[in-house]
Amino acid sequence: MAVYHADALVIRSREFGESDRVLTLFSREMGKLQAVAKGVRKPKSRQRAGAQLFTYADYLIHRGKSIDTVSQCSPRESFPHLWYDLDRSFAATGIAELLDISTIPAQPNKELFGLTLTCLFLLEQFDPALVLSAYALRSMTLLGYRPLLGECAECGVNIAGERLFFSSEAGGTLCGQCQESYSGRWLRAGSVAFMRQLIKADITKIDRLRWNAWMQQEILETLRLFVEHRFERPLKSWRMGSLSADV
Repeated sequence: MAVYHADALVIRSREFGESDRVLTLFSREMGKLQAVAKGVRKPKSRQRAGAQLFTYADYLIHRGKSIDTVSQCSPRESFPHLWYDLDRSFAATGIAELLDISTIPAQPNKELFGLTLTCLFLLEQFDPALVLSAYALRSMTLLGYRPLLGECAECGVNIAGERLFFSSEAGGTLCGQCQESYSGRWLRAGSVAFMRQLIKADITKIDRLRWNAWMQQEILETLRLFVEHRFERPLKSWRMGSLSADV
C-alpha cells in the first residue's frame, strides 16, 4: 500500500463512525485531499491533536481504494489564539470554509497554502475582520477571480465618484452605461479604494491600514456575495459569524 507525506492544514473535520474523523486537508504539495483519522475521538488517542480544525502538521498517509487513512501525525502549530476569541475563531473558520469551497482536490497551489498559513498566524495580533477581508481578496486573485475595483468590469473604463456600482455577476465595479444590464449594490468609493489596498499592501503590514465600522460591514458583505455567486455555494460561517451582517 502506497504511503505519502502531506505538509498540511486541517480545513474541515467531521465525525465518522464511532471514534473516527474524516479530515479535509489542504497540503502544500498536493492541494486539497481527504483522509480518515481513525480513533481520534477517543480520549487517549495519540493523533487527537492532529485532527483538530486549523492544525498545521506533517501527516503520513496510507493511500486507500476509496479513502486514504492517516497513519501518523506530527503537529507543528495548533493556533491556540483561534480558540479563545470568538471573532478570531469566526475569521479562521471563514478562511477555512472559503478555501474549501474555492478549491478542488489534487490541485496544488503553494502560494495559496502560504497565504492561508500566514493569515492564521496574523489572526493572533491583527483585526480578524481585516485579515479575513484581505484573505478573501488575495485568494480570489491567486485563483484567477480577482474582482475589478475602480474600473468597469464590462468595458474597462476607469470609474470615479462618491459611490460605485458593484456587481458580483459582472465580476466587479461597473460604469453608468454598463450597470443597466446587471444587478448589484452601491459601494462607497472609500470601500473600493480600501479593497485595492488590501490586495496590494504587504500582507504582514495590513494592520497599518485604517477602516471604520461601515467600511468593514460593506466590504465583508460585498466579498461574501461575490464569493457565493462565483462558487454558487453559501458561506455559512460568514453568515453565522459576528464579523459580518446583512445590510
